[in-house]
Amino acid sequence: MSPLRLFDANAMVGRWPTEKLAFHDLEGMLTTMDRLGIDEALVWHSLSRFYDPMEGNRKLMEEIGDHPRLHPCWVLVPPFTSDAGTVEEVMADMRKNGVRAVKFFPREHGFKLRSWNMGGLLEALERERVPVLLDADQVDPEEVHELCEAYPGLPVVLGRTGYREMRAIYALLAGHENFYVDISTFLLYRGLEEVVGKFGAGRLIFGTGMPIHDPAGAATKLRYAEVDDEAKEMIAHRNLEGLLERVGT
Repeated sequence: MSPLRLFDANAMVGRWPTEKLAFHDLEGMLTTMDRLGIDEALVWHSLSRFYDPMEGNRKLMEEIGDHPRLHPCWVLVPPFTSDAGTVEEVMADMRKNGVRAVKFFPREHGFKLRSWNMGGLLEALERERVPVLLDADQVDPEEVHELCEAYPGLPVVLGRTGYREMRAIYALLAGHENFYVDISTFLLYRGLEEVVGKFGAGRLIFGTGMPIHDPAGAATKLRYAEVDDEAKEMIAHRNLEGLLERVGT
């Protein structure tokens, strides 16, 4: 089996408040990546979820610096209650720091992904074509549908999915070309094969959810999926690279 170049769309650094993780620092992350053959990763910081988003983003930049294998994913909230400044200042700060993806925790942080609540942030992200990463335990399918429909130029990547979300996920894939699925917990029997057969390989993105989840699951699932090599390459790194390359264009 030829080696796959793997680009993880969903990796976290930092401590978890209630659980002992397999690792919490960059050394542990890089060791795990080397062990599993993961070449690069989009990384967010746990402080951005459990303490303060902007402080976590600052900590993330301090820790990963300009590491060539690690790419920052900032956690954002609506500008009304954030010390990040205006939407224009947030976007400028992202460009300055090379941030090309963002993550939202609407349920955790107490807001709705709708225009009235976001203060122009979603419109700005759509203009820049910045991928938005969400977890299925933070939004319901109706919210994802409304987000994709209202902002068709905004790439929306949904993670932490499982078999219970399948009917909604298939409807979202059928209805929105800007909707993608992170496969970190998408470990259904022949689930990858079915999605590729119905919708093509361009709608799936490799992610691990490490260190919250064991990254070996997603990596093994993809490597042994019964799809052709071209589909595996697309899921493993090309789809994510394509989204990141289009940011700001």
